[in-house]
Amino acid sequence: MSAESQNVVVILTVGKSDNGKHATLAFSCGLAAIAMGHQAAIFLTGDGSVWGYKGSADGIRSQGFPPLDELIADYLGEGGRVIQCSVCHRTCSVGSPDSAQSAEQFPQVETGGFTAVIDLALNGTSITF
Repeated sequence: MSAESQNVVVILTVGKSDNGKHATLAFSCGLAAIAMGHQAAIFLTGDGSVWGYKGSADGIRSQGFPPLDELIADYLGEGGRVIQCSVCHRTCSVGSPDSAQSAEQFPQVETGGFTAVIDLALNGTSITF
């Protein structure tokens, strides 16, 4: 990483309602930041929390981009961070807050709140999808 490397925080709030277009852009942006030598973190909040689970991106592809499941795998493989909102992952993603979790979270996904994201953004930049 270069001496001018900074944090790039990508905030993803959209789930499957747009067939993964915002998620495709968010993970592509994260990969671009890593390719430029920056530290990238994607914060999944609201309906965007769904993308922290295995199988959530299966079969989703936006024209002109690789399949979303490949983008997520590449991003995680390159060391990109994914932080899932500590509240939203139980209320906005899969199942209900009172039921047992029915989907398996990616092992690299961290759970964190707004303070973690603000701390990263204060030392870098943020982009929202």
